[in-house]
Amino acid sequence: MKALKKKDYTLNSVKNAARILRLFSLERPELGVTEISRLLGLNKSTAYHLMTFLTAEGLLEKSPKSRYRLGLAFLRYSGIITTQMEIHRESLPFLERLAEELGESAFIGILEGTNVAYLQKVDVKHPHPLSPVGNRNPVSCTGSGKAILAFQKEEIISGIAERLQPYGPNSITDPERFKKHLKDIRSQGYALCIDEIYEGVSSIGVPVRDYTGEVVAAVSIAGPTERIRSCNIEHAVTTLKQAGLGISAKLGYYG
Repeated sequence: MKALKKKDYTLNSVKNAARILRLFSLERPELGVTEISRLLGLNKSTAYHLMTFLTAEGLLEKSPKSRYRLGLAFLRYSGIITTQMEIHRESLPFLERLAEELGESAFIGILEGTNVAYLQKVDVKHPHPLSPVGNRNPVSCTGSGKAILAFQKEEIISGIAERLQPYGPNSITDPERFKKHLKDIRSQGYALCIDEIYEGVSSIGVPVRDYTGEVVAAVSIAGPTERIRSCNIEHAVTTLKQAGLGISAKLGYYG
């Protein structure tokens, strides 16, 4: 019973914190504790404690007049959302050309924790059914996932390498072997996955960079292993790299 009450209290605190953040607008850029407690019908002490917590997390900041405004953390979050929207918008023409030229479904994906999330997809007549837009696949056994992961910080790579799971028959589950594999991907500039997520499914992915030079996404093709193996891998990689550079340029990268 006590655990349930504690859970309800925590949930209410989260809801009230969200309600506080939603009060801020262009018309109301700064608010005081008394004002917020009145607008939301909260006890003044409760409002103060929630705003102190939000300030400590960078979601609010205190002005010299002891009023509150949205914190700089939102700039970082808005940058993430803007980049994702740009990737989704700018990648479509490149994916269409890839699908037409290579004859396989083409994707653009981003890293989300231990998964790759697909923002955009262009199918061919024989579509790849396993990765609809919005779907997530393990980053460790997909061409797009490894093309992103290979360029991340060492602590991110190590965190994923220590939690590898077997999916397809060729999944790499040894941490040291996986790290060496990512090093090779970083050197060659592309990732080829044969039967790593499912038997009979393969993919090729290359990195996409933003204006800072950071790898923020990957463009890839995926399809039945038989077709991927029989295609001209070198030509597919070259075509994918051209698309990756093209999308990167649209995101402001000119390296």
